[in-house]
Amino acid sequence: MDLTATPQLIIITGKGGVGKTSVALALTKHLKENCRNVLYSSFDQLTNTNLCENLEIPFFEITPAESAQIYVGKKLGSKTIASWVMKTPFFKSLFNMIPGLGMVILMGHIIEKLEKDPTLTIILDSPSSGHALTMLESSHNFKEMFGSGLIVQDIERMHEFLYQKQLLKTYIVCLPTLMAANESLELRESFKLLEINRVELILNDLLHMAEEIKDKEEELPDFLKVKVNLEKEVEAEFINNFEHELPHLSVRNEIEMINKLKDLVGSLC
Repeated sequence: MDLTATPQLIIITGKGGVGKTSVALALTKHLKENCRNVLYSSFDQLTNTNLCENLEIPFFEITPAESAQIYVGKKLGSKTIASWVMKTPFFKSLFNMIPGLGMVILMGHIIEKLEKDPTLTIILDSPSSGHALTMLESSHNFKEMFGSGLIVQDIERMHEFLYQKQLLKTYIVCLPTLMAANESLELRESFKLLEINRVELILNDLLHMAEEIKDKEEELPDFLKVKVNLEKEVEAEFINNFEHELPHLSVRNEIEMINKLKDLVGSLC
């Protein structure tokens, strides 16, 4: 990997259960071990801090509520008033009704952190593909809704970072099934409509690429032979669409998974 070309913000997304978190943590660990100033972020979900600490993975954690309070405090010039404002029924209802608002503020917080330290890279572990799309779509929606003002100025600064400076890269992780592959391609097209063009697809958990399977496919039980054949059909059909492939890893726990995976994600970025 050319570490000098690593973008500042890397979003790992995809459907639930496809291995996003493992890929995100493995990539963070890989970059750290290659002397990169890097942080893992689970965005608006709780971070598995024990796992990060056991793997010596540096992480950055802030909730949408905390991020919003910091943002309001800066605008009002008072942390105390911001704390009071955020506890009012109006603001609580506002964030419940418009979840995208909290995501936009949190994304702005992350980008501000990156702007302050150009050497920093943040690996953002997005909880789901729709979630990641909403996170990026919302900024456009709010810009159109408000038209002008301080919030729009902040959104324009965020867009400059994401689009003009090309400091964002997105990976869509996908399991090797026909439906999942098509959904991933549709998601990439949705990102392109938002002018998010640095998007690459990862076909994950390929059984026929596993070390213990190679050259032994004839010895597999019938149900695994069927799975391997289906994987190969998907791989062949979408050969020009997926930039990366990762093998199935037979491991005992998540720590072993990430330690093995970190040595395989060097082709990313």
